[in-house]
Amino acid sequence: MVRMSGISRGRYALKDGKLVVVDVTFEEDFIKNIRITGDFFLHPEDRIEYIEDRLKGVAMDDVERVIRDAMRDTEYAGISPESLSIAIREAWKRRS
Repeated sequence: MVRMSGISRGRYALKDGKLVVVDVTFEEDFIKNIRITGDFFLHPEDRIEYIEDRLKGVAMDDVERVIRDAMRDTEYAGISPESLSIAIREAWKRRS
């Protein structure tokens, strides 16, 4: 039996007041779909879609490694690989 959940929301507020929000659908221990929003900047601008695409199908144990790899050549402010990983883990805890 495949365990799927509805959309789970996770959020993480950085010390400077910036917010990272994720809406995630999980299938078993894998990310089925993810939407990343919040008060942050990434360059190049299409990088957020690239990160979302890279995370689809990723097991929870590999999330931080995939995020670090996907953000390697990215300039960012108000978000970090760690803050995004924490927000995803928060969504994981809230899944139904």
